[in-house]
Amino acid sequence: MSWILKSAVLAASFSLAALLHAAPPSVDEWEAPAEARLVPNALSSTNSEHVKRGRGLFMKHCVTCHGSEGRGDGPSARLHARRSGYAPRDLSRPDVQEGLTDGEIFWKITNGWRPGGRTVMPGLGEEVSEEDRWRIVLYVRSLKGAVR
Repeated sequence: MSWILKSAVLAASFSLAALLHAAPPSVDEWEAPAEARLVPNALSSTNSEHVKRGRGLFMKHCVTCHGSEGRGDGPSARLHARRSGYAPRDLSRPDVQEGLTDGEIFWKITNGWRPGGRTVMPGLGEEVSEEDRWRIVLYVRSLKGAVR
């Protein structure tokens, strides 16, 4: 085999190895489309029943990873981080709260995140009604202490 052919085969094998073992995209790369980020919450945060129902839904669908206070410390958080390569986000942090619009949170809850086919966060779009997903958004906002 000529050295040119050997070089090409070696380069191709390194490229394939790099693709197979490449670090997954970061959570910062998980962005909602611009039009989704602009969608306002369909429900009022002044209705305490919406937030209360949102809390119940969060406890049913999200607490396992995000924890009861949204700090990313749920009972499955460590196992999830080991398996997926991502720790659940601390939703109570001001920078996280300020960095996400209601529409973006809604979009992420609806669609989930599956980079490279690995489920990092399951989407609830088929399981939870649109109105209830907006209620979860209201509850997530309350984790900071100021519902928007």
